[in-house]
Amino acid sequence: MTTNPHFVADIGGANARFALASRAAGKILVERARTYSAGKFATLCDAAGAYLEETGARPTRACFAVAGPLVDGQVKCTNSPWILKKADVVAAFGLSDLIVMNDFHALAAGIAHAGPDALAVVKEGAPLDNAPQLVIGPGAGLGQAIIAPGAGETQIIATEGGHVAFAPCTDEELEVRNFIARDYGRVSAERLLSGDGLADIYRALCGLAGAPREYNDASDVTAAALDQADAIAVRSVGMFCQVLGRVAGDAVLSTGARGGVYLGGGILPRIREFLMQSDFVESFLDKGRMRSYLAPVPVTMIIEEGVALLGAATAMEARVE
Repeated sequence: MTTNPHFVADIGGANARFALASRAAGKILVERARTYSAGKFATLCDAAGAYLEETGARPTRACFAVAGPLVDGQVKCTNSPWILKKADVVAAFGLSDLIVMNDFHALAAGIAHAGPDALAVVKEGAPLDNAPQLVIGPGAGLGQAIIAPGAGETQIIATEGGHVAFAPCTDEELEVRNFIARDYGRVSAERLLSGDGLADIYRALCGLAGAPREYNDASDVTAAALDQADAIAVRSVGMFCQVLGRVAGDAVLSTGARGGVYLGGGILPRIREFLMQSDFVESFLDKGRMRSYLAPVPVTMIIEEGVALLGAATAMEARVE
């Protein structure tokens, strides 16, 4: 058992989740998890310091999974003002070792250690042996990673696939795309498939219909859709699910991820039943002559928080073994 627990973190655009991790009886344990709103802290170190003060922990090793690419020891969070500088975090908390990785890299690494209750089947299938697996999901942004088979062990490749260009396939999607482009110019998949993206879909559909906008936040749009309280909110979440299915299917085609798809991110568990009844699966499969390529691919949703923390803990344990 690890005598001094490791400090692990899953840092997204809206929230940061911290925990302490150890190993007992060959199993990774993640305990004392806390979630902090990024908007309440000026810096990442402030949020991390608040966690350590609350728990009284004094770890010497840490692994932070961050929503953004690591360049020269620094991560500028894509969807928040936080900047992580490895040297600053090490100095602030007296760490002897700090691993920084992409948040979807950590999510992908944690899947193998997640219990059965952490996963829910969206589409049955027969995964192809020795084929890559895709991990993709909307939250503050649209994360993506590939789990690639290798000699002896798998390799995880974090990507920025969420920033590929959005390709509308219906007249309504084209109108929404053009509406959103007035504000952003280029419209990526993430511009629709994120919390802000869902709010923008709703804003666009209201504008196109000449209807007053009742909600500003994605959480309010989602709540109205789940309650069937607003027809445009229902259409917005429906389009969100449809576009996600298409983007996930396109990613399988471009990566060969016939070993299966895992849907992550913070939004989908909240709309799980809606997604199950939506056009997600049909959009995933709707690839013309390549439909048969997608048909056997299973799709699974990650419904439990903490899987990325498991992945971060796994990386830290591997370092000290």
